[in-house]
Amino acid sequence: MPTNSASSQLVASWPLGPFLEGLRAEPVSFKKGHATWRLTVAEQHLRTHGILHGGVVATLLDTAMGRAVSTLCREDQSAVTAQLNVNFLRPSWSGETLTITGEVQHSGRQTAVARGEIRTSAGVLVATGSGTFMFVARPVEGQPLFVQHPDNSLPQQASS
Repeated sequence: MPTNSASSQLVASWPLGPFLEGLRAEPVSFKKGHATWRLTVAEQHLRTHGILHGGVVATLLDTAMGRAVSTLCREDQSAVTAQLNVNFLRPSWSGETLTITGEVQHSGRQTAVARGEIRTSAGVLVATGSGTFMFVARPVEGQPLFVQHPDNSLPQQASS
């Protein structure tokens, strides 16, 4: 397993991917078991009446918690969401800058549990979340993608 610093640097070096790039959430910091992101709420994030869309809130929590869990992964692993719970506490509006944090609460051999929160720049709590994440093998470039079954039976090639 990489050292704490190496693991955090590895997670920080991962590309955001097109979905997160489009969302324009910014990674702030990664350390073992922790991840922090920032987002300034813009028009693209809003639902009716200028309120931050709940799907964006869920995505931000999932991302922060997932990247916090990813700091615990070996170099050949990734973490994927198995369960996500979100508690919406107050609306957020266009122009607000939000800080999103994720923190691992428990980590085992196959899964980890994390909690997250979203706060305004004034420290007001917007939402909280919790999630269960599974450790999975990262695809190897040039190799077919396989799905590992929870019962550890032989993997089968995933269909595209």
